[in-house]
Amino acid sequence: MKNDRQLTPQGTSRRRLLTGWMDRAQRQSESLTLPVVARPPQAVPEPLFSALCDGCAACVDHCPYGLLNINQGKVALSIDFTECDVCRKCTSACQTGALREQMPCDTLLRPQISLSCLGRQDSCRMCTINCPQQALAFSVSTTGDRQLHCDSERCNGCGLCKLSCFHGHISLSPLGEKSLPENTQQLEV
Repeated sequence: MKNDRQLTPQGTSRRRLLTGWMDRAQRQSESLTLPVVARPPQAVPEPLFSALCDGCAACVDHCPYGLLNINQGKVALSIDFTECDVCRKCTSACQTGALREQMPCDTLLRPQISLSCLGRQDSCRMCTINCPQQALAFSVSTTGDRQLHCDSERCNGCGLCKLSCFHGHISLSPLGEKSLPENTQQLEV
């Protein structure tokens, strides 16, 4: 027999109340997270960067490789056709203090390797050979699988590993958050 019961006004209002709370909680959590965007090598930590960068594009104009662009009013790094050689021209052009010499030269981009990587199956090692920091290495796990490992201490996020992979099996993802150097007095706003 078919159930012809309709929702009562009480049931409808409870449902609306519950979904309203869930929608509100989701909107609040989305508004509290900072965007995950790659920044130039000597960018200050993201909350400070967001406050200092005014989108003037001076650093964009000085990047000899065209890797910088303005995204949502702030400078962003995009490594698609050439690597960042950390020439520091963007830092010297920055007048707002969002890029500073005292910050480490690291974009915080780290390689993510796909499951179809040829290095997992045979002897392709173009990414490890071309890494100027020697931060990448393949190792064999206990199950016999080859895995690419990135030494985050050595890697500066230049992106040459991605560009070295002829088959496009490496992508770069911003990981972690920069922290201020030990001597934070040099970074006072």
